[in-house]
Order: sequence, then structure tokens, then C-alpha cells
Amino acid sequence: MSTDDVVRRIAEEVLRRLTVPTGAPAGAAAAIPGPAAAAGIDRRNVLVLLTGGDRRLDEALVQVGRLADRARSLTVVLSPTAQRRIGVPAVRRAAPGANVVTDGDPEKLLDGVDLVFLPNLSLNAAAKIGGLIPDSLVCITAVRALFLGLPVVAAKDSLFPDGISPEQVPAGIHTRVERRLEELAALGVTVVDVDHLSDEPVVGSRSPSLLLSAPQRPQRLSGQSVSAPSAPSVPSCSECDGCGHCVEKKPQAVGALVSSGADRIGAAVGATPGSGDLARFIDHTLLKPDATEAEVRKLCEEARKHTFASVCINPSWVALCAKLLAGSPVKVCTVIGFPLGATTPTAKAVETRDAIANGAAEIDMVINVGALKSGDDDLVCRDIEGVVQAARGAAIVKVILETALLTREEKIKACLLAKRAGADFVKTSTGFSSGGATVEDIALMRETVGPAMGVKASGGIRDTATAAAMVAAGATRIGASASVAIVTGQKTATKGY
Repeated sequence: MSTDDVVRRIAEEVLRRLTVPTGAPAGAAAAIPGPAAAAGIDRRNVLVLLTGGDRRLDEALVQVGRLADRARSLTVVLSPTAQRRIGVPAVRRAAPGANVVTDGDPEKLLDGVDLVFLPNLSLNAAAKIGGLIPDSLVCITAVRALFLGLPVVAAKDSLFPDGISPEQVPAGIHTRVERRLEELAALGVTVVDVDHLSDEPVVGSRSPSLLLSAPQRPQRLSGQSVSAPSAPSVPSCSECDGCGHCVEKKPQAVGALVSSGADRIGAAVGATPGSGDLARFIDHTLLKPDATEAEVRKLCEEARKHTFASVCINPSWVALCAKLLAGSPVKVCTVIGFPLGATTPTAKAVETRDAIANGAAEIDMVINVGALKSGDDDLVCRDIEGVVQAARGAAIVKVILETALLTREEKIKACLLAKRAGADFVKTSTGFSSGGATVEDIALMRETVGPAMGVKASGGIRDTATAAAMVAAGATRIGASASVAIVTGQKTATKGY
């Protein structure tokens, strides 16, 4: 029997095991309405249509995440252009519990839907929807929603190409864009700024909303003037009156939300949680080769007690941890190609499928460091893509760069390759090499991947101050074996994973 036959049979067996239900989908976020949530969105069935608009995409994804947090169910449909510019992985990171599709029957997609949103409406889609021209899945679905009288809310920011401010556009062009918005408003579409897409939409109303013209546009741009309601002001931190959703100003309130089941809490880079709040950032880790079953069981007990984000263990312990943590918010994370990253893409993909079949919800894979340093970017990308495809949305993927072995340029390249391959996180270190996480590396990785991707700091983090510094620099996850010491502020005798 050839090696290819062996791999094929292993893969078939793993895929067969993957068809056995293992509980709720990995990464599914609890739907917890915020206190200022609009009654029209909360606990409704929402359909999001993503088009090819490329301006303010980060904010559009933030809004998708907010809709997911408040809706009863959320389905996101991507046009072919949205698939290229945004990508399915980015949508899944923004809204882990959403149903993300790239094809389907518009009639079925709208079945049971209460609200339709277009967070990045492109000029092309606006023209077609406004002209009732259903020539693509997104446009067909949007037009059908209008015929059904469903409330449709669209953000206008992406009508202008990325890099071009509405204030810079010539008056003639601006007038034509404004007419497109008038067409949509006449059909009953509520047009808003993307920042306020999920705030207070006109839900259940069939009448058109006021058209929002470009900010600070002094000229009269069309035959009839259209007044724009002023956007609500957002107080600065110095003006904050305590809304209850700031990890810095109201850590207790944020902690209550997390305890209620919130999967993530957003905060600006530089926000520093208290030691107790750090628990939700931490992958409680035990990767030493001589770890015993008793130690693994203790790891899971500690993770339950402190509500860590996950336990991170070697693949042989995944099934046991999945059993011990069933019914808890703590996820099971395992490592692939660990610790050298020098196995083949096929081996890593098969290892990933096996781990998920055993109950893993998070995958930390080691990048092929040698290939990266040799300039073989194609192999590095295929290596990561193989794991991402094997995860198939059933688990999030973190890419370990082993930053201690890389130059600054190689770290940047590795981050960009991981992002291109569709990974969910980039991670600093295995903890088994010559160095671990540094604040400088975390800041560089965050700057490189942007806000839509996770950054995990691991290796050498053994106290509260160091962990908080990593979060302040941009880390959204911490890998540590000294997790209990970090959240309790105690000293630890542990020296590594």
C-alpha cells in the first residue's frame, strides 16, 4: 500500500468520525443583548448580505459581530467579490455563531428572516438593487426582500472606494451617488452610516428613511436638498459617564457579561484588564512530554474554576479534556506539528482532522520555520491553508510563528501569510525554543494583521503584570502554564509548559 493510500484511508476514517455530532459548534458565541439594544433587532432572525464595497470593512465586520450578538439567528451571504476582499474566515471571526454561506436559493435564505442588512453596500450593488435588477445572489436576495416588504438597512460608507473620502468627490459624481441613495430610500431601504448600522434601525416600518448626505458637504448637490440627522456623539474616555461596557472603567460589569456567557469583550488596544479579568484571555497550558493523566485532570479542574478560555494540551489528551470540560465554557485547544513545525502539510491536515474528531475546538499549529527562512512562501501558505481547510469552521486556527527564530521582516511576512491563508490568530511561540513572547513582537504582530485577527502571546508569561502588558500591546489571547498564578497574583515555581 502506497503512502498516498495510507493518508487517504486515515483521512476517510477521520472524516467519518467527524460526522458524529459532538455538541454545539465550536466558537459559537452566546447571544446576549446589550442594555441599549434596539428592540427591533434583539432575538430576531437576521440576514446579512456582504457585497464588494471595500471602504471601512473593519467597521462593517464589527457591526456584523454586534448583530450576531443580538439576533436570534444570523446568516451571512458573501458575494464573489466579498469572498475575495473579505473572506469567509474573517466573517467567522467577527461572528463565530453565524451561518456563513456563499451560495444558495434566495427564497430559502429569506425564509423566516425578520431583517436584512447590507453593511458594505457597493455602488454596483446599490445601482442594481435600486433599479430592481436581480442579476446576482446578493442582489436577487435584496430585491426579493424588498418585494416581501422586509425591513432592509444599508450602510452607505462603501459606496465610495477605499481611500477616497466623500468630501473629495467632485460634485457631479456625488450627485449621482446621492441619486442612487434616493432610489434605495424610495424603495423603503433605511440608509445609515456603518458605525450606526446596528444601533436603532427603522424596524418594521415600510416607509423610507431620511437620506443621509455626506458629512460636511457644503454644496447643494442635487435639485432637492436632503437634510441629514446629526449622528449621536460618542464621549471620549475622559467624558465617560459609565455605560457599563468598558473593561477599564467598569470591569465588574464586564465581568458579569462574561459570566453570563459573552464569548468576547471588545476594548481598544492599550486597555488593561485586572488580574481576574485576564482569565478569559488565557489558554491554560500543559504541553510537557511527561505530563500525566492526573496533571491533565487537574488542569481541567483549574480551567473550570477560573473559567479560562481553553486548556491547551497535546493531541493525545484531547478526548479526555473534551469529556472533562463538557458543559463548561472552557474550550479544548491542541497543538499541531508541535513543537518544530517541520512535518508536511498533509501530516498537519490529517492531525488537525483527528484532533477535531476527538473534540478539539481550537488548533495551534506551528509554522514551517525552515520554509519561511528559505523564502518558500508558497509552502508556508499551503501548510497553513491545509490546516485551515481541515478545520472547516469547526475549530479556530492559531499559527505559531516561533518569533525568537525570526527577523522583523520574517515576522511581518509570516503574519501576512497566515492572514492570507485564512487563519484566525497569529501566535508568538511554542515555549520550547530559545525565547518567548515580547511586548514588541505583540505590537508588531497586531500592527501587521490589523484588528480583525487574533494575536496570542505565549512563552515566558508567568505573572499578572507581564500578561497585562501583552494585552495592552494588542494580544487577545495568552498562552501560559502559570495561569492560576497570573489570575490570582501569586508567585509560581513553574518554569515552562
